[in-house]
Amino acid sequence: MELNEQQIETQVERWDTFARVVPTIFLIIAGILVATGIIDFDQAFYVGLGLFAITAVTWWFWTIYTIRQLVKTLNRASKNLSEVRNEFKAVSREVQELRNDR
Repeated sequence: MELNEQQIETQVERWDTFARVVPTIFLIIAGILVATGIIDFDQAFYVGLGLFAITAVTWWFWTIYTIRQLVKTLNRASKNLSEVRNEFKAVSREVQELRNDR
């Protein structure tokens, strides 16, 4: 369970870095290419739009997968807490019975 949490945290950090670095690099490169006349603005726009679409779809599937993993983890934790609570109640009843028997 802890391994999944570390993997998710690492993946979130990577997405954060990606979201900061890639658009900046794209804008710089596209700006240079448009300024030098290698490509026109429309071409840069459609390339950017395509890259955005690919990133959005990839991120969406990653998000769905990650939420599923988190739900599984929360369900396991909830089940374990419920078991501990039931055991605590049983022990508490036994202690109460011992006190009443004295």
